[in-house]
Amino acid sequence: MTISRMLNCSGYGERLNGNITSLSEGVEVREYIIGGVDYPLLPWLITPYEGDGLSPAISRFNAAHEVARSLAVKTFSRLKGTWRILNKVLWRPDKRKLPSIILVCCLLHNIIIDNGDQLLSGVSLSGHHEMGYSEQCCKQVDLLGKTVSENLVAHLQKAHCNN
Repeated sequence: MTISRMLNCSGYGERLNGNITSLSEGVEVREYIIGGVDYPLLPWLITPYEGDGLSPAISRFNAAHEVARSLAVKTFSRLKGTWRILNKVLWRPDKRKLPSIILVCCLLHNIIIDNGDQLLSGVSLSGHHEMGYSEQCCKQVDLLGKTVSENLVAHLQKAHCNN
């Protein structure tokens, strides 16, 4: 099963039901997740633009997108390094246990931070992939996802022009 098919069938997007954010010009955007080029562009999964000769506005969007995405990758690497069980169960996930394991690790992680305790430094696990793994560019584009992405580009462009 491809990632695109799995995401479309999973219902993940239905779980993103946070507050609606109002952008410039009265445009509203629902909660969304940041994904890399190997994921499909969906209304709730925003991916970067691909190609040569991108406009300055789209290049700024891609830069902001990459900052957010790399922060998420860094955070998850640190979480996997601190809670080594995550590194093990993600290779052969049990779909019934995995969400609970991730939730418990996140809760324990946040309890440590909230109590002012220090997390161990240098425990992050970089992305482990099988030999020969390479990111594949996903060409699937949902029209509503494209609209959301365009609205975000326009919002960032307006914010850039106002500064």
